[in-house]
Amino acid sequence: MTDGADYTCDNCGAEFTSAEATRTETMGGLDADAWQTLCCPKCGARVKTVFVGRD
Repeated sequence: MTDGADYTCDNCGAEFTSAEATRTETMGGLDADAWQTLCCPKCGARVKTVFVGRD
């Protein structure tokens, strides 16, 4: 990864930060207030689901 990149897309190889990622609804019934799915801003592939909710 280049400096500042948080994620690398396995689908297209794009490197991007969490701020650049596209956010979508989670799958599998996860609480949308606590979890977000980060997707590649270039191709839209799902990259990671992260916890963003209450501690």
